[in-house]
Amino acid sequence: MRISPFALAAFIAALAALATAAVAGEGLLPLALLSAAAALVAIAIIFQYSRPSSETPRVPIEDFSLWMDVGEPAIELRRLGPENIDSAIKIVSADLGSLASNAGLLSQRLWMLVGRHGFDELTGEKAHRHAENLTSDLRAAIRKLEDRGTWTSDGIQQVLDVLETCASRADRIANKLYDFQREKPEIIRAYTEPLRRASEKLSRDLRLASTNLSNYIKSISAPPASA
Repeated sequence: MRISPFALAAFIAALAALATAAVAGEGLLPLALLSAAAALVAIAIIFQYSRPSSETPRVPIEDFSLWMDVGEPAIELRRLGPENIDSAIKIVSADLGSLASNAGLLSQRLWMLVGRHGFDELTGEKAHRHAENLTSDLRAAIRKLEDRGTWTSDGIQQVLDVLETCASRADRIANKLYDFQREKPEIIRAYTEPLRRASEKLSRDLRLASTNLSNYIKSISAPPASA
């Protein structure tokens, strides 16, 4: 960490005065004592300024630069057939993995509001807990989808139910944020508005992923058309 130039200057001046008093002899003993005391004070100040900060860096709550834009999740399933299950698993796992990362980011930002002045009403609604549970359920759904045995009508329906639950949770978070920020000062809305938009986007993306996955499993489960 950068040392204060004032502390460094005081330290150098004190050392110079101390050296002068030492060369001059006993006649300048009071000056020597004063210089030594000043040097000790300067050393203490330098030590204080040079200590690393114990405060953990915090990402600004409004910074969503890590948010992943997935486009339309699982849209590539439209070009796959029943023989491409392995490719379908990779596509869905990757896209839902990105959405799970976004949900985790939303959860982290909501947790940052806990204990902050002016946000007690919002954190009392447990929006941060809802986002945390959403992230956990979504990651569990991804693990299920990575099992090839899940890719049946019944298995995929269970996953679709989880995705709908997660999308509904994201909607509830967005609604809580919207209700909370109404008639609040601009400084409060500056924190919550990006979170509200992120929640709405997450809900839309989850439903799109669910629709594309549902259409795919229907297409590979449908009986072949008769000649």
